[in-house]
Amino acid sequence: MSWRTGITIISFFALVAVIQYPRLADYVRDLSEPSTNIAVPDPVIAAPSSSGTPLADNGQPLGVAVTDDELTIDELKLLALDFINEDRKLHGLSPVAMGDNEAAQLHAEDMVDGRYVGHWWRDGRKPYMVYSETSGASYVSENAARSGFSEAEFAELCTAPDVFCEKVNPTEDIQRLHHAMVYDDAESNWLHRINILNPNHRKVNIGVAYTDRFLSLVQHFEGGDATAPRTPWFEGSTLKIRADLNRPDLAVFPTVQVFFEAIPEPRTAAEIEQFTSYCVGGGFTDRCGEPIVQIVPPPQPGTRYLNLPDNVVVARSWVVSGGDIEIAADVSEFATQPGYYTVTMFEDAGNGSSGSMLLQLSAVKS
Repeated sequence: MSWRTGITIISFFALVAVIQYPRLADYVRDLSEPSTNIAVPDPVIAAPSSSGTPLADNGQPLGVAVTDDELTIDELKLLALDFINEDRKLHGLSPVAMGDNEAAQLHAEDMVDGRYVGHWWRDGRKPYMVYSETSGASYVSENAARSGFSEAEFAELCTAPDVFCEKVNPTEDIQRLHHAMVYDDAESNWLHRINILNPNHRKVNIGVAYTDRFLSLVQHFEGGDATAPRTPWFEGSTLKIRADLNRPDLAVFPTVQVFFEAIPEPRTAAEIEQFTSYCVGGGFTDRCGEPIVQIVPPPQPGTRYLNLPDNVVVARSWVVSGGDIEIAADVSEFATQPGYYTVTMFEDAGNGSSGSMLLQLSAVKS
């Protein structure tokens, strides 16, 4: 008997939904037969919240599958990048460049080691935490996927002497995973595709890891309109933020949000896979957290703020000069516990509205 392994995909911006195509049981053959071939189940995917990007046309053909099993990890990453940029070009978008942040690769390796798919690492961290700790400079929006058998699936289906479970084919499975995210994503409201086709992305960091029975693919999309030369940091009770503004017309929305999460706890594969979504803040939950504090610039000379909400603080300094922005704020009333304080900065779209995300980076307070 022979089985082929399954594909699971998840992605991040704030919200993730998981789907399974089709159920594993749909592939089970009669085990009383002399030989049963067990094939790889189709994708299970989850996706980011809508960003307003127009949807792609669905129903596109998969194309000719690549079957060269001798590609290196770096070559597999370039293949995955080609698939992304082919679809971006098809929809009139600029290509994304390959990034050099290692968080995506670290997550791919952790998923293979743990035979799971999810947005949390097994040590409890989320993508933006690891992205920040590995010199991330803007924001990260994650798509994650797997092809292959989990430990439970392998034990249930692949251990009988007359059963053969097929091995993963890295090049073919990466293409299938990408195709599922872009053209077979209706049950997650096309949110993987929206992430891949987001016009604000400038780079993507790709992680690929696999064994004979399990492959993981991770895409970490980044921005670039603003980039931080270092992650936000604490000096005593003062939170400091510094960023380069890389467009001459770029204005920063005059409210910076800060979310808090306690030091993460290790999680099992089963615990990670129980959630089909996650957000910034909130901890180990699929519910979004509220910002613990929001930072606004000092008022203009001769003016003052009236009736500010309790969780709003006025920055000690908010300086935009020469294409840079530097913010310092006393957050001692709010940053009282050790953990991750994730700073989110948006573009100013005018008329009192925030635009696209510019930065989402975590400062660690011990």
